[in-house]
Amino acid sequence: MFKIHMRLVPEKNEVRALDQEFEVDWVGDTPRLALSSEVQRGQVKTVSKRWSLGRDEDGSREETFSFDSDDLKDPLQSVVLKSGWTWRGVITGKL
Repeated sequence: MFKIHMRLVPEKNEVRALDQEFEVDWVGDTPRLALSSEVQRGQVKTVSKRWSLGRDEDGSREETFSFDSDDLKDPLQSVVLKSGWTWRGVITGKL
């Protein structure tokens, strides 16, 4: 799971952003989410892709899933910067 926590600081026209990524697993007879021990905080760059065993018409592997954290962050940063605000990526501590 990937989250972007943002805090608006109006007196500085600033957005402070902290990324959080953690693994979740389905466990139990009645499936429920469980957090794994792998957690990242700060400025996280995540790219995940999954392919099937087959090939598409061009002979390339078929991509069945793709995720890039920049697909979430870039539009947010763009809106903040176009509005004249500053985007400040926070690594640790308080937002």
